[in-house]
Amino acid sequence: MQRHANISGVEARSRNGRNSRNERTRAELEQLVRRGDVAQLEKIMVHRMVFGTAGLRGRMGAGYALMNDLVIIQTSQGFSKYLGKVNPESKTKGVVIGHDSRHNSHRFARLAAAAFLNNGIPVYLLGKIVPTPFVPFTVLQYGAAAGVMVTASHNPKEDNGIQKSIEENLTPWEDAWDVEKALADSRLTDPLDDISNKYFSKLASSMLNEEKNQSSPLTFTVTAMHGVSHDYMVEAFKVCGFKPFVPVKEQMRPDPEFPTVKFPNPEEGKSALDLSFKTANENGSSVILANDPDADRLAVAEKLPRYDHQGQSRGWDTG
Repeated sequence: MQRHANISGVEARSRNGRNSRNERTRAELEQLVRRGDVAQLEKIMVHRMVFGTAGLRGRMGAGYALMNDLVIIQTSQGFSKYLGKVNPESKTKGVVIGHDSRHNSHRFARLAAAAFLNNGIPVYLLGKIVPTPFVPFTVLQYGAAAGVMVTASHNPKEDNGIQKSIEENLTPWEDAWDVEKALADSRLTDPLDDISNKYFSKLASSMLNEEKNQSSPLTFTVTAMHGVSHDYMVEAFKVCGFKPFVPVKEQMRPDPEFPTVKFPNPEEGKSALDLSFKTANENGSSVILANDPDADRLAVAEKLPRYDHQGQSRGWDTG
């Protein structure tokens, strides 16, 4: 009897999930229903993602337990309603939205923007891929009510009240799927040029000794780990007076497939930094700077003397 109830519940939730206008995820659900794959449907449809220390995070695919267009819309609707309750000024202060270079991040950011606009909240949509720190920086510069970063990396833990608000706003609102309408809305602005200028001006003003930077003999090797950071690091080195760094060319440009690393996280150490070590050794670099894909974490490696006091090879030290 309980099993029959579970099947009925899964079928009902699957019907709701098939209301998604994303053809790919809708087809995934329809195929599971046709096969009668109740176990997989229960896995992806019965329980929803919940906020944790990494925000909402999971693999992409159909279902409420995975990342997809419908979950982004529902989450953004719930968050916008929650924000209106805890911060009545949100409809004048607005929210900031940024995204990284992973698959679907561009679309997810724009679907989120549509949800906030549909609830009367203005949006500062950073129009190109940005490092995660650009979102809180923009929130502070513009006095926005909140910030949203679409990324697979870590985000601050959110209040549990958001989850209840999401559950109360699961049905997509009118125009929830209309990204083009959102982009044409006068309440949506792209402040990226202004924010970039402010960010790098603040960075330049924070330098302790520009002359020492300019005369530094160090050669840096820098990897973006197939993420967003390369162009921003070029500008950062320029405004701080350092000579240009040596990029790890194979990892220099955004690529959501991450073809050269299994885990694109510099904290993994040698397994993620092999190409960085190779590039540095070939170019006489003594320092490596390695960003993670959304540029909110940095690993630093320093080349040690070839041999320690016992005559053993030391190589690189990372931290």
